[in-house]
Amino acid sequence: MLITWDEIVADTLTSDGSIREELQDAIHNVNPYRTPLLSRLQQVGVSNVHVQWMIDTFADAATNKNLEGKAFTDGTLTPPTRVSNTTQIFYKAGMVSDRTDKTAHAGMSDPLAYYEGKSVIEIKKDMELALVKGSAATGDTDTETQLAGFFNAITTNKTNLSSMTLTESLFGNLLELTWGNTDAQPTDVYVGPKLKRTISNYNTNITRNIDAEMKKQVQTISNYESDFGLLNIHLHRDIDSNDSDSRILCIDPRYFATGWLQPLRRELLPRDGKRTRYQVSGEFTLLYGNEKAGLAVTEVAPYLPDYEFAS
Repeated sequence: MLITWDEIVADTLTSDGSIREELQDAIHNVNPYRTPLLSRLQQVGVSNVHVQWMIDTFADAATNKNLEGKAFTDGTLTPPTRVSNTTQIFYKAGMVSDRTDKTAHAGMSDPLAYYEGKSVIEIKKDMELALVKGSAATGDTDTETQLAGFFNAITTNKTNLSSMTLTESLFGNLLELTWGNTDAQPTDVYVGPKLKRTISNYNTNITRNIDAEMKKQVQTISNYESDFGLLNIHLHRDIDSNDSDSRILCIDPRYFATGWLQPLRRELLPRDGKRTRYQVSGEFTLLYGNEKAGLAVTEVAPYLPDYEFAS
C-alpha cells in the first residue's frame, strides 16, 4: 500500500503547524571514561588528611664471620622511615531547574539522574589523572591539598630515557632495575598507545595457533612473560605526558592502594528556588607501602620503525 505525500505531511506536522525534527531517543557519548588504576587498586579507609606510614629496609648481604667466643658489641640499628601523602578533595556540582525537570526530553527520563551520573564519571576521570600525575601539596587556608601520584611518588626506580627507544632488550633492563632494588614483583604495566604497540611487536618466541576458517590475525600482547615474572600490559590514556612523550608505569599492586577519607558519594542539596541542586564529592590519596615496588619511566621513544605516528 502506497502512502501519499499528504499522509506523510499530516503525520509529521505538530499541532502548531511546525514539522517535528527527527531526533532519536538516545544520547551518545563516546569520550574516554575508563579508569584502570582507580578500578584495580585496593581501597582502604584513612582517618587523617596527612596520611603517614612506616617503611624499612634490610642491610645488604655481607660476609658475616666471627671468632669463637666473641664478646658482645653494640650493633648499629637503623629505624624505620616515615612516609606520607596528602588526601585531595574532588568535587562537582550541578542543578536542574523545575522547568527542565518537567519538560519532555529525548534520551533521558530523569534529567537530574542523568547529570548526576555524568558528574560521577567525570570526577572519577579526574581521580584517575591525579593517581598518575598528581603533585603533592600540603595546602593551607588559601591552597588546596593535592596528592602525589605515581610519577611523583616513585623515586628509586625512576628514569628518563628520552634518547633511547624501547627495544625488547631495554624493556628487560628496566625490569631488572626494579628487581635489583626490591623483592617486590611488578606485575602491571601501564602504557600509552605507542608503547602498547611497541610491546605487541616484540619478536618473542611465541607461536599463535589459530584455525584458518576464523580468518583472524592476532597483533596484540596483553600478557608478557619476562625473566622477572608475568606482566599484564594495560593501555592507559593518562600515562603519556603529551603527544610526543611516551612513559611507562610498572607496579606491584600489593604495595599500592587508594586511601579514602570520604568515599565517593552523591548528595541532594536543599532547594533554593525553582531548582534542584546536587553535589558529587570524594577525598582520597595514593598509599604506596614502598615506592621501590614501582617503576616510572618519564620518557622513552617507541620502537616501530615501519610506522609513522599520526600528529
